Amino acid sequence: MELNSAILARHSTRAFSDRKLTRDEITELLTAATKAPSAVNMQSWHFYVVTGDERAKFKNVCAEWVSTAPVVFIICTDSAGIESRFSDGRGRKFAVQDTSYATENLLLKATDMGLCGCIIGAYDQDACVREFSIPERHHVVALLPVGEPAAPVPPRERKPLDEVVTYIGDTL
Repeated sequence: MELNSAILARHSTRAFSDRKLTRDEITELLTAATKAPSAVNMQSWHFYVVTGDERAKFKNVCAEWVSTAPVVFIICTDSAGIESRFSDGRGRKFAVQDTSYATENLLLKATDMGLCGCIIGAYDQDACVREFSIPERHHVVALLPVGEPAAPVPPRERKPLDEVVTYIGDTL
């Protein structure tokens, strides 16, 4: 799929088909995620891949529907290295930004593969850490269930550019 087509086709879904993802498909998604840009190439992300019966634990973390996806990525920062490099507080921000770029790469690759996902930002952090034994050095940024959509999802309206863009300086 061409990049522009993937950007335009990407959408969120909360309903997945029964099709499981293969290990190779999951590896493709993670490879795309790790090709994202990162501050000073620190690559301060870490991904937990939750499949099988372990997905049922998401009912204790966020919403039960999340467990219906064939795979759920727990997307974390591992920011110790970058925070020590930028001791003025910027390191934590860079780590979250890096992880966000990786998440978008993963979503675009999923779209390219005929899959989709839904970024979950509302979850119980403590329950997630407890249920999935996430070490303290990994800070959970988002949950990302991914799979084949159960049904086509119509595109949602987007605000026009003139509502969300301000030009400063020469506009060419």
